[in-house]
Amino acid sequence: MKAKLSSFAALTICLLFLSSGAFAQNLLTNGSFETGDFTGWIYDCQGPYCGSYYVGVVSGPAYGISGAEDGTYWAYLGNPYTPDATLSQSFTTIAGKWYTFSFWINAAGDNPSAFSADWDGTAVLNLTNPNTGSTWEKFSFAEEGTGSDTIQFGFFDYPNVIGLDNVSVTSSVPERSNLAFLLGFGIFNLAAVFGLRRKLI
Repeated sequence: MKAKLSSFAALTICLLFLSSGAFAQNLLTNGSFETGDFTGWIYDCQGPYCGSYYVGVVSGPAYGISGAEDGTYWAYLGNPYTPDATLSQSFTTIAGKWYTFSFWINAAGDNPSAFSADWDGTAVLNLTNPNTGSTWEKFSFAEEGTGSDTIQFGFFDYPNVIGLDNVSVTSSVPERSNLAFLLGFGIFNLAAVFGLRRKLI
């Protein structure tokens, strides 16, 4: 019985942690490019090298990258000449609230190449000849919402591409309603644990 009680308590704690993560809703549309294209994104590129041969969305291994970091599809960002091409998206936030802006890139240190990430026109990341060792690497930043915000990636790469996947903007703190749910859920389950314990004593 003690073993069952301990297992029940451990399950309760695990569910609390899992539930808290489940409420982290991504404010972006198609952040992992699972539509197989740039739906929800604005792609801007000037010059003759802006077509799908240089920039787009692909599934599986390609361009020396083994596959997506998340799901099936990922974005390949080429554009062999400056000025940088850009990929951006605007979304609604709550003014004064903090958000986590994160994404994964896969780069081999091609020379020349560059990658940047902006929040509302302010650079949060600026890399020259980025090199993640041809594996996916996560970058994450805490940013304050204004009510309406925009993220933007700038890039060029020659002779290959930079991989981008699993882009997200999530609330840094769960909503009050979610916190209330989690608190109530925890109290209910802890009460059940102690009630069961009394019956066993």
